[in-house]
This record gives sequence, structure tokens and C-alpha cells, in this order.
Amino acid sequence: MKQKRSAFTLVEVLISVMLLSLVLMALYKSADILRDSNMHLFKYLQKSTKTLNGSKTLFMDLMHADNNVTINTEEKFHRLTIANTSYSLYGQSMAKVVWLVYKENNALLRIEGGKYDMPLRNEQRVEIDEIAENIKLFKIYKSKRKNKILAMIQIEGQDPQIFMTQNLPQSEKNTINTNNTNPTGTNATGTNNTGIDPIENNGRGQ
Repeated sequence: MKQKRSAFTLVEVLISVMLLSLVLMALYKSADILRDSNMHLFKYLQKSTKTLNGSKTLFMDLMHADNNVTINTEEKFHRLTIANTSYSLYGQSMAKVVWLVYKENNALLRIEGGKYDMPLRNEQRVEIDEIAENIKLFKIYKSKRKNKILAMIQIEGQDPQIFMTQNLPQSEKNTINTNNTNPTGTNATGTNNTGIDPIENNGRGQ
């Protein structure tokens, strides 16, 4: 009559421990990969959210502006100056807002204040918000009729955010006189009178 085994042998215990260690190592590696993937996704979404929020703020700045908008080219980026906008992040009735890219880390900055100069003087007080870092593209274009602005923002490694503001308020000095035309179908400024409204850069070039 055979006797029943009451315990595992030492070899069986060692094999079980080794197999358990291999399983735990595989699970730990999978968890580590998953954690890195989640962190990468979180950082990507965080950057995307900053860009999207920045685009919304820029859109609101432009839609509440009084048409006194200046676009300048600084190296490969544009600088946007809005002399007066009723959209303020700090409770001002009318604010001057400047959008520019800081050279050190290519950070997109929004500067809001009352009356101030660029570069800023020591006595001038403004509010500066960093919209996003590692900016690859920040371009602003204004149509010839001054009532449309095309904006493009892109963070390094992401798709660009592109939008256009339309029906911007116009001052009398920026209104084109379409009645002063000559027989060739062009107006006094030499542009065509076909109703085509091209977008142009109002700065010093690309």
C-alpha cells in the first residue's frame, strides 16, 4: 500500500518560487510600461489643453478688439499687439494685450495691461501669462480689408491649432472705398474689385 505525500520536496518548492518570481517580474514590467504610457498621454493632453485654452483666449481677445491690431515679425514668429480689447482676464474695462514668443524657451506669452510699451519699462505694471512652451509656430495674418484674422499656433510635436476670426469691427480709416474705381475694374489703391479678400501678413515678412 502506497503512502500519501504530506509535503513538497525542496526541489518543488524552489521551482515554484522561481516560477512565481518570473510571473511577478513580468507583471511589474507591464505595470511600469503602462505607467510610462499614462504619463506620456497625460503630458500630451496637458499640452493640448494649454494650446486649446490659449487659442480660445486669443480668439476672444480678437473678437472684442476695436480693430487697432498690429502684427510684427520677430525672427520666425509673429508678435500681435491689440491696442484695445474689452476682453480682460483681470477685470479691466479696456486692456492692451500683446502676444509674443519668448526666445529663451519658445514660450508663448500673453501680456495684459493698461498703457505700456514694449519692451517694458521698470515702472510699468502688466500681467504676464505663459500659454505654452516649446512653440514651433505662431503666425498671425490679417486680410486686406482688416475684418478677418487668421491665427496659427503649434507646440513642438503636435498638430497646429488654426482658426479665423471674421466680421471684426472696422474703424472709418480702415474702410475701403469701393466706389472710386476706374474702367479697368480696379479701385484707386490698385487692388482688384472682384470681391476676393486675400489674407496677408501685416508684418515685415516671413
